[in-house]
Amino acid sequence: MPPPIAARYRLEVRLGRDGDVEEWLATDQPLDRPVLIRSLGPDTTPQRRREFVASVLETSKVNHPNIAVVYGVEEVTGGAYSVSEWTGGATLASRLEGGRPIDVATFHKEGPGLAEALATLHRIDVVHGSIDAGAVAYTEGRTAKLGAFGRIPVDQSPEEDVAALAETLTRALLGDPDPSPSPPSEAIDGLSPMVDRILASAFLGKMSAEQFAAALREAPRPRLPEPETPGWSRRLLMIAGGLVVLALVLIGMARLLAPEGTPLIPPAIQSPAAPAAVTVSTPNTTLPTADFPLVTRVASFDPFGDDEERDDEVSFASDGDPGTSWRTELYRDPLPRLKEGVGVVVSVTGTVGAIDISSPSESTHLSVLWSDTVEETPATWEHIAMGMIGPSGLKISVPARSGGHWLLWMTNLAEVEDGFTSEFREITFSSR
Repeated sequence: MPPPIAARYRLEVRLGRDGDVEEWLATDQPLDRPVLIRSLGPDTTPQRRREFVASVLETSKVNHPNIAVVYGVEEVTGGAYSVSEWTGGATLASRLEGGRPIDVATFHKEGPGLAEALATLHRIDVVHGSIDAGAVAYTEGRTAKLGAFGRIPVDQSPEEDVAALAETLTRALLGDPDPSPSPPSEAIDGLSPMVDRILASAFLGKMSAEQFAAALREAPRPRLPEPETPGWSRRLLMIAGGLVVLALVLIGMARLLAPEGTPLIPPAIQSPAAPAAVTVSTPNTTLPTADFPLVTRVASFDPFGDDEERDDEVSFASDGDPGTSWRTELYRDPLPRLKEGVGVVVSVTGTVGAIDISSPSESTHLSVLWSDTVEETPATWEHIAMGMIGPSGLKISVPARSGGHWLLWMTNLAEVEDGFTSEFREITFSSR
């Protein structure tokens, strides 16, 4: 049960939990309107309740059509609660769980607004800190709104907020709770490759929220077919009708003028028989693949740490033996609180078209980057794809690249009993 709340609010339906926050549909009785109650119970610490109130209170200062309106927040005996706009109860997360992605038109309509909403928060130095598909309220026929304020933050900077929103929009487009390793435009008709580049730049922290919003607004949109003009359709029908009448008149005149017994349509001329087709068989020749990728070097990549990450075992990440493995160091806090990320660089010869990652570390978020030289920071590498390790690992189809270096850049590690770490059993490269 939630903590004591003001008598004006009547609890109607318990909606579930969002982390340590319990959610209720309630009625604001004096105004006779539905509201969303988000509450912390007695199982939370006083410090957590104070942080919840402070976070929601900061957000309440912002007015934007793509931000859920906060009506009030209060710390009470045994807990704290906030009251906010009822947006219909559905989120992008529930939509994706039902297998329903947003279409291109909805993306172009709602994406810029959500990015601008985030920019509005950042202008007053407020970081959301926990954006994902569950933080975006979206119901058909309503405006998408950023919400879920007061969560325990996992991100600490505006750049991380922007990256989280870019990942959320990518998931919303592709219709899967996990981000696809392929660029969205390759899977979605009518989506410009420019959108791929915008989402990738935002994900890598190269854009502010304001720049992200502007880029999404200016992105090319699919051209819709022009509706057929009714007047033109009637004109075509009139022309067709006139041609039919003319044809009937000509046939009648031909019958009157033709000598008796003369057919109106001359008999067809018999053409000589066509020669029999000749089938030429060609040998089925399979060309050998001369450009198969081979791993030449494996190294850790920790530019924002001490430049080392269990280097004595890193070669096990791609040694052809799934019985060996490499894992990151054990971190006590979520990686985004400590540094931008950590990764593995694999140098190859030959052409790479697919990467298969065998890993037990579900929920590891990573980006795939490529460069012909080992650059100092991820920002200067070419962004190829992004994904999240699932129960069966992760297989990524990538645009073909010959030789060079592949960086698997992890921005969120898997949670284990005593901290956060991720493990790679085998990284395999293939030509397709």
